[in-house]
Amino acid sequence: MASSSSSPPPPPPSSHHADSSSSFSGKWEYDVFLCFRGDTRHSFTSHLSAAFRDRQVNFFIDNMLNKTESIDELTSVLKRCALSVVIFSEKFPDSSWCLDEVATISQSMTKFRHRVLPVFYRVDSSDVSGDSGSYAKTIERKYGARARSPEDRKRWMDALKVVANIAGYTSEAIK
Repeated sequence: MASSSSSPPPPPPSSHHADSSSSFSGKWEYDVFLCFRGDTRHSFTSHLSAAFRDRQVNFFIDNMLNKTESIDELTSVLKRCALSVVIFSEKFPDSSWCLDEVATISQSMTKFRHRVLPVFYRVDSSDVSGDSGSYAKTIERKYGARARSPEDRKRWMDALKVVANIAGYTSEAIK
């Protein structure tokens, strides 16, 4: 971010931050929070990250959080981001951390008017939001008979429906 007397101090240097002016101005420490599953880390997400760096967009990516940090820290980070980009992929529902992230993002939309842009990477929005879509089937298969409570599964599905029903992009439409 550009330095000025009214802007917050810039974040510490990182390979995932732009070190000059960003595309958003104002109170945000980060322009974008990237929410994604590792199956896109070395493909779509790495290309998107490179484009952000090229355009000096200051973004937060999950490897900046220690894996031992809680979802409370994630909420704190989201409050410092202008927008979240959620990259839904085939393996996204395999990760309870990703599902917790999207639930936290959905709550932040209501509590803090957080803005969200979904990207459907090789999945359809109906796979993500539908009760009979592939995400619902994966969540039920993977977490249905496990220690995860029905409340967690409901919270995840509700959040997926909210975020997936926002106008977004499909990976095929992004060139």
